[in-house]
Amino acid sequence: MKKAFGMVEILLVIIVITVLYFTCFHSKYGRSNPFDDNSNLNNQQEMIDNKIQDIENTKALKQKIEDNLNKGY
Repeated sequence: MKKAFGMVEILLVIIVITVLYFTCFHSKYGRSNPFDDNSNLNNQQEMIDNKIQDIENTKALKQKIEDNLNKGY
């Protein structure tokens, strides 16, 4: 019985290692390098910040145009 229980434990460990490999390090099923996420997130955050800045600039220009139209320039 102990030998069978040990075999079950080994089988479970092999399954867990296989699942971790395919979910973390295999590019077809998961990420090829899970540590690259930080650089991707930083690039995405910079893009979002740039878009927000563009929107704020557009709003400021719109307000200036409306003010100029209301003053009659």
